[in-house]
Amino acid sequence: MDDVQQLGEMLRHYAESEAHKKQLFEAQSAVWATRIGELFDQIQQWLAPVLAPNLLEVSREGYVASGPSVPVETSTFNTEKLSIVIVGKPVEFVPDVMGVGGQISLAVMGLTAARYGSISLVCLPPSSDWQWRKTNGLKDPDTFAFDADFLAQQLQSLIPRERS
Repeated sequence: MDDVQQLGEMLRHYAESEAHKKQLFEAQSAVWATRIGELFDQIQQWLAPVLAPNLLEVSREGYVASGPSVPVETSTFNTEKLSIVIVGKPVEFVPDVMGVGGQISLAVMGLTAARYGSISLVCLPPSSDWQWRKTNGLKDPDTFAFDADFLAQQLQSLIPRERS
């Protein structure tokens, strides 16, 4: 095989692998967006019985996920974020760019009082289970199963207690 043929062969293999990567990425992105939508539907169902104007409100809005490697100007991660306002305090569930292997994570803002702590929800496909991860400094994150009761406990912490 001469060098020109070899160059042609190399280009063909590259194109096939890039096409395969793009196809895999698009399939994972579709799952990513669907899982986030399902999660937000679930949260809205959980909170529906206790919604009350000016006390507990839930809303969703379009959002483009971005990150250090994917600037918002070029991001193809069109999704939405979910906002909960409880007694005037906002809690937001904001999707991060899809991680390795289709990992889904959402930053949860408005609930941590720790100086360096952060909270996220994480789902690792093919599992459809969401985990609540609380990180604080360098130690391993505390991980909890995420369900209606767990979310309710977290939101209860934002309601001011009357001091007697």
